[in-house]
Amino acid sequence: MARRPRPGVGLSARRRFSGIVLVALFSVAAAAAYFYYRLENPPGSRRPGEEVTVEIPPGTSTSEIFRRLKAAGVIEDARLAEIYYRLHRRRTALQAGEYRFHHPMPIDEVINRMGRGDVVRHAIVVPEGLTAEETFELFWKEGIGGPDAFHATLVETELVPGLTKGVSDLEGFLFPDTYVVTRTTSAKQIVDRMVANFRQHFSREIQRRAGALELTTRQAVTLASIVQRESAVKSEGPLIAGVYLNRLHRGMRLQADPTVVYALKRDKKWAGLLHRSDYDYESPYNTYLHDGLPPGPICSPGADALRAAVNPARTAYLYFVADPSSGGHTFSATYEDHLVAIAMARRARAVAGETPQLLGPQTPVTPGTPAETPASGAGGK
Repeated sequence: MARRPRPGVGLSARRRFSGIVLVALFSVAAAAAYFYYRLENPPGSRRPGEEVTVEIPPGTSTSEIFRRLKAAGVIEDARLAEIYYRLHRRRTALQAGEYRFHHPMPIDEVINRMGRGDVVRHAIVVPEGLTAEETFELFWKEGIGGPDAFHATLVETELVPGLTKGVSDLEGFLFPDTYVVTRTTSAKQIVDRMVANFRQHFSREIQRRAGALELTTRQAVTLASIVQRESAVKSEGPLIAGVYLNRLHRGMRLQADPTVVYALKRDKKWAGLLHRSDYDYESPYNTYLHDGLPPGPICSPGADALRAAVNPARTAYLYFVADPSSGGHTFSATYEDHLVAIAMARRARAVAGETPQLLGPQTPVTPGTPAETPASGAGGK
């Protein structure tokens, strides 16, 4: 005969099962709470406030992002952080870039910053008077862009309206300024911004003044680039522009040292000092050998030089020589006066105890200073 179940046995089993379920649920909840607490309050061995830099290249997978964060010490557990992200924050797209995080940091704050794209921004100061190559080096030495990318963008001459056909690059049109960029800013974006900045500063008034002087956009910028390299004192810019325009109108060669320096730089032969033999260096940019303006700018001029080039001082000056006592130049209308100015400059340097320059080939000549034997150039080289 079958046994009848004892009263209370089924109820007791159900109670035990319910207890097990409650314990399991409590354990899961406790584990989840601890998991979330650890994510939001990560332990760290570094001092509070210390920063670490993490770079996330474009196209990096989610798993790799968290592995990089773990390797940098920003988070404690890459796997748990990824699980949390996929469960709770997957709608927040993590953006590529260079980030600075405090070590360690709550996961939600990390995700929020990466979702906003709160990347490191670099302020790159581009001084006046640099060549395109020197300008680009400022960026790629900071890990922004690279030589090939910049060189490819430099030939996009259509960015400057009014340039004549045959212009090969944007030398001279990369306006000097401070540019705030990130690691992911492309070379094209940088060049576009620099050229747009130039177009803003090359105003209609400057264009009108250039036209009145019968200078094209490229010629005006070329003259401004020479003025930029010659004028240590900005107030002398209009005087220097006037000297060169006077020489052009008289059919005299410009004989500007900075054009020789640029020719050597362009051909990767510049060693840091200008020698007398360099004046014979064959290049269309060498204004000791060729008439008129060089075929293009020799640097990127600033706003003052652009204005000076199209607003030349109306004088009879044809020459100038560096004045060591003032840091500027002494200007002369005749060659005889120019010789006197050179002699005075020599005496001033002698009084100051500077080493006199010697004659002969391969004798260093600092650009803008008088050489031992005066020539008929604008700078008295």
